[in-house]
Amino acid sequence: MRGGQALWVQTDVTQAVQVEAMIKRVIETYGRLDYAFNNAGSGGRGGWIAELDEADWDKTITGFLKSVWLCMKYEITEMLKLGSGAIHKEASQS
Repeated sequence: MRGGQALWVQTDVTQAVQVEAMIKRVIETYGRLDYAFNNAGSGGRGGWIAELDEADWDKTITGFLKSVWLCMKYEITEMLKLGSGAIHKEASQS
């Protein structure tokens, strides 16, 4: 081990209020945000696009796109205050 620290905050990353609270907790704990790894993603039922219903489509868009956008929105806000930072994004299908 190299002596690093981690913080785990249970968050529904499709909900702006929860994402904002998560980033606020990071800032309260460490005083800054230098790096973020956005590794979340879930979607509706897979299959041919013509066979998907609207609820599955909405769940996919929310799980893969909105979640990353919300995280980056609040991460970037904090990183701009520092004038630096890095964000890595990876989507995984569950």
